[in-house]
Amino acid sequence: MEFLFSLGNLFNFLNYGGFGGLIGCLVLIIIVLVGLNFSGRFKTAIDELVDANPTSISNPVVFTVFGVLTFLAVVVATLGQLVAYFNMFQYGFGMWVLTDLIRIVLVGMLGFAIAGLYFQPERANVKIDKSSSVAEDVIALLSFGLKVPLCFAAMFSNALIVLGVITILSGLGSYFDTSNYYGAMTVQMGLGYFVLGAFAPFLFYLLFLFLFPIYNFWLAILHIPKIGKK
Repeated sequence: MEFLFSLGNLFNFLNYGGFGGLIGCLVLIIIVLVGLNFSGRFKTAIDELVDANPTSISNPVVFTVFGVLTFLAVVVATLGQLVAYFNMFQYGFGMWVLTDLIRIVLVGMLGFAIAGLYFQPERANVKIDKSSSVAEDVIALLSFGLKVPLCFAAMFSNALIVLGVITILSGLGSYFDTSNYYGAMTVQMGLGYFVLGAFAPFLFYLLFLFLFPIYNFWLAILHIPKIGKK
């Protein structure tokens, strides 16, 4: 959340208005269009990247356990957010009634999708290999966290963009209804969501590209004894 506020602060120029604010808006539009273009181009590259980097595990039961735990965590978190959401009704109604509900639904859908991936690790190119060593199993588990954002890059991107739009709408509602300062801050945070969503696939790709070679290095060492053996 602090990262989003920091990202939102980059759009303080929107508060100034005038010629500088106009130029800032034009630059922002160009940046968003570039980000969306990058996202579209990297969707195919992401699929190819996952296919080109397989990992193996001796028994999928570990993924099943993590899947159950993730599922339960998402259920508890979603129910907690819904309870807090309905408790807010006592303070009045506003644009937040719609935007907060959409946010809870989107985050819940993402959480359940991630939980489902643990029950189908082959979608992240994790193969079941009974000859896989304990070290290879550990690498498969650790690297799985890097593959999750890639497998749902489009979903993450779309969810962040939608969150950005509804947060901006919420901020605009607050801007004209209650507090100019709060409304402006909310709009800026919404822009942060939107820009982050536009660049999400590109950022996930770079993150995997820089971090996964560390696991590949250890996998290469582990496969040295297997060279020449069937």
